[in-house]
Amino acid sequence: MDQATLKDVCARFNKLYSGAIADMLDKRGFRNQVLPYFITPMTDVRRVCGVAFTGQGYPCANTSDDDTEKRLAMLDSITPYTISVWACGGHKASAHWGEIMSTAARERGCMGAVLDGGVRDLDFINAMQFPVFARFRCAGSSIGRWNIMQWQTPIRIIDTVVNPGDLVFGDADGVVIIPADVIMEILVEAEDVYARESGMRRELRQGVSIKDAYKKYGAF
Repeated sequence: MDQATLKDVCARFNKLYSGAIADMLDKRGFRNQVLPYFITPMTDVRRVCGVAFTGQGYPCANTSDDDTEKRLAMLDSITPYTISVWACGGHKASAHWGEIMSTAARERGCMGAVLDGGVRDLDFINAMQFPVFARFRCAGSSIGRWNIMQWQTPIRIIDTVVNPGDLVFGDADGVVIIPADVIMEILVEAEDVYARESGMRRELRQGVSIKDAYKKYGAF
């Protein structure tokens, strides 16, 4: 998908919401595409959409470990309209994302970050209006505690496999991963649901009974 198409696709997804997208994935048999409940928006901006730029890291035992060179190489390889999605190997003793990484990633065209781990520097990140979804907040540095190991490779966050190029959509209710080969189908189906729900909502507010509205607009 070229950048112009991706920009248009993200603009269309951003008019929707995670529940409608997740429902359409369920109907197609993709039952494990919603990231765990504990990965929630940590920033004032609580909506994100782009293709997955994946990463994997693990705890380290040696406090002298320093993954700075890998970190810089990873950040320099980010491409526009991506979301940095990180599996952190169960590590809970540090932040895995912060303001400097947000700044560097944004300058490369990154649209936000989603991580099964910790974030810090939220006042600075909020000032940037850069969305970050994470598991927890933590002031501690990851240097000497956790190492970046690889990026742009398939990762797993609990029951969800995230591949580079999958579409990532997040809002106040959570994060949904849309497999790359069904992005357009899910988009069209979710847009249809959104339109029908909007019609039903409008008529319910006008006093139409739920039974009649349901008969007219159908199941979602």
